[in-house]
Amino acid sequence: MILLRSILTPITIPLSLVYGCIIYLRNLFYDLGWFTTEDFKLPIISVGNITTGGSGKTPLVMYLANLLIKNGKNPGIVSRGYGRKSKGLVVVHDGKEMKAKVESAGDEPFLMATILKSVPVIVCEDRREAIRHLLNSSKVNIIIMDDGFQHRKVKRDLDIITISANDSKNDYRLLPWGKLREPFKNINRSNAIVFTKTDNYTPPNMLAEFQSVFKGNSIVSSIIPVLMRYDSSGYHKSLPSSEVFFAFCGIGEPDSFFKSIKQLDIKSGGKRIFPDHQEYTKSVITELSAQIKSSNCTAIITTEKDLVKLPDSFLDEFDTLVIKIEMEFETEKAVLDMIQPVLLK
Repeated sequence: MILLRSILTPITIPLSLVYGCIIYLRNLFYDLGWFTTEDFKLPIISVGNITTGGSGKTPLVMYLANLLIKNGKNPGIVSRGYGRKSKGLVVVHDGKEMKAKVESAGDEPFLMATILKSVPVIVCEDRREAIRHLLNSSKVNIIIMDDGFQHRKVKRDLDIITISANDSKNDYRLLPWGKLREPFKNINRSNAIVFTKTDNYTPPNMLAEFQSVFKGNSIVSSIIPVLMRYDSSGYHKSLPSSEVFFAFCGIGEPDSFFKSIKQLDIKSGGKRIFPDHQEYTKSVITELSAQIKSSNCTAIITTEKDLVKLPDSFLDEFDTLVIKIEMEFETEKAVLDMIQPVLLK
């Protein structure tokens, strides 16, 4: 990977400069008011990031939705639905029941709808259209905009960005040279930073660099892996098994998945890393099944995000463990303090 990066550097640096100019002009036009932002007159929380790859947005969106419900709010979620096969507006969940399959919803919105159950989830490239639909079809009184930091067409009351503690300084270069979706200094457009994937709430190595630039509030969270057994009747709590599992995933930060497996003392007899948002087509499933069997494994372990895309016929072949991810903070009060202005609106 390092060798490939060094070979591509002469190409990616000029492309990063062009990309940076485009992003600069786009943000400038919003700042000057040449590009318009719509105000929906109800509280909107945006959860986004400044990098590509897994930074913990989805667990935070679900955490916030549950916290808002706990505090008497009726949240709705709007998302782009990255990787979906559909176009335009799709109702994933109407607050009562599922309305779309994972292929047309996108894996992350589908996962959120599956877990939250009573929260409406809408996907659309234009988040304004999704919000209008929620306002006309449900009783939501607060919106969570998933992956909304770069979607500046919508005025928001609270802008939160998530930063993975696993990031390194080398990641903080503009695409395609690095992982940055926009310049690092633009973190000051947000109101708060949530550092994710820390060990026992230990401040990440990059914290000092963020504090030297960022003027807003920052809090630290940890991702807690929870081991579950899955079958046709649903999830069941499970203890580490003596079986040898084949581990696979298609997520933005696969190292965190394999780290969880090690933490949970799961025996792995083989592994496979797919690209983020992997589509499990018939040919992929056939190849994966053969690879699992050739590794002499009779059981599998994967992520929730991957599980929702796997066909029942494949899951029936193997005992299945799933690592569910839960986001935790040292105190709930830290999060309540962060969202308090929105709760009072």
